[in-house]
Amino acid sequence: MGKRVYLSYLLDEDSVVWPGEPTVRIEQDTSIRQNGYNSFKTTLPNHHGTHMDGPAHFNPDGPRLMELPIEYFCFDRVATADVPKGPGEGIVPEDLKPWEEAIRAADLLLLKTGLCKIRDTQPRVYEAQGAFLTPEVCRYLVETFPDLKAIGLDFLSVGTPANQLSKQAHRILFGCHNGKYIPAIEDMDLRPLFETETPLKSVIAAPLRLGKVDSSQVTVIGEFRE
Repeated sequence: MGKRVYLSYLLDEDSVVWPGEPTVRIEQDTSIRQNGYNSFKTTLPNHHGTHMDGPAHFNPDGPRLMELPIEYFCFDRVATADVPKGPGEGIVPEDLKPWEEAIRAADLLLLKTGLCKIRDTQPRVYEAQGAFLTPEVCRYLVETFPDLKAIGLDFLSVGTPANQLSKQAHRILFGCHNGKYIPAIEDMDLRPLFETETPLKSVIAAPLRLGKVDSSQVTVIGEFRE
């Protein structure tokens, strides 16, 4: 068995979020001292922290996250693409051409821009000036890789508040272009992948199983090859 690592962030009230959106709220409800046991109440916006966008996030005819088959959360053919980007820079089809053969064989594509490294040190930059997927690369993904079930991003979102391309990119990626949808795991912690050259053997993205919502948080665990 290879080494296992978390590829998702701990949820807390001070973590990053799309500007203007709420973060998780955690309140203690009972305590051992007063009630004999501890319990907590949480209010959790479904696009806060590491989460998977379901097609219904932008596609009115797309499935909600919990309507997807379980195969959309369990991956054993993981491709990783190194696409270094700075704040506000977009990923274009040419960035993925060197990885095309590996992506064709993959069910999960992880995009390593390196912006996960500034999430803690420059949170406002990470929030407001993140990397993003251009509409062109979203079109390239849904047209070129029929077996790809999901992508994972080491930056805040498919889109960025720094431009007006987010809606178009999301809609293309989530099935409004040709019917093919590729759910996106946003705000992933891919820092462990920068610490080793050992490839991932498998990834599990275990969703918070909420009914009615388009998307939800995922706990992501990766296992490296031995």
